[in-house]
Amino acid sequence: MSTIYHVSKRDNDGREWKVFIEGSDKVIKLFKTQQEALSYAKQLATNKNDGSSVRLHGLDGKIRKA
Repeated sequence: MSTIYHVSKRDNDGREWKVFIEGSDKVIKLFKTQQEALSYAKQLATNKNDGSSVRLHGLDGKIRKA
């Protein structure tokens, strides 16, 4: 089963970007920049080698292209 990794701004202070798995509230890792978080999430998806993907959320919370 493939995993969907999400990258979005941290909820409580909005200063950091978080990577988390769809359906989970647990944050995998926090980053200072969106690009760092996106690169990390893409690497996780690639390493799974099962069709996993990444969803990038804009500042408004809506999903946009990664």
